[in-house]
Amino acid sequence: MSQSAGIASSPTGAWVWLFPLAYGLHIAEEYAFHFPAYVASVSGRHISNSQFLFLNAVFWLLTVAAIVVVLARASRAWLVITLAAVLGINAAVHLLGSIVTVTYSPGTVTAALLYVPLVVYALRRVLPHVSRGLAMRAVALGAAIHAGVFLLAANPSLIPSP
Repeated sequence: MSQSAGIASSPTGAWVWLFPLAYGLHIAEEYAFHFPAYVASVSGRHISNSQFLFLNAVFWLLTVAAIVVVLARASRAWLVITLAAVLGINAAVHLLGSIVTVTYSPGTVTAALLYVPLVVYALRRVLPHVSRGLAMRAVALGAAIHAGVFLLAANPSLIPSP
């Protein structure tokens, strides 16, 4: 477990910008194929397109902020594990949603083709440089963030409608 901040030993680099890129493409797929309508059809919960876009814009900006922090401070590489957890959980939800409902869950293609490989790559790069305890806390934070997004989406009255 190396905690040094040297360039050669840093587990991060320009590749971490793939997180907001993949997230942006994922949101584009969800929006283009009417993810809010899909959610309403399987859950009975209705989130407007503007609320969907607002919620995802906020989390996209937070993703960018996390990347800036990671690149500025090598000691914050654990945030990559948090981002990987969020994307990994999201990918699992899309894939399971498609399997369980025997339908296409908008976002499944980017979840499978972008999120899964990025999560695997990120974890392989960063986990050797982070203690087990810190990695577990980072995953727990990612799970909590995803749960928070889920709760907001399930309660659209909590989301501003721009």
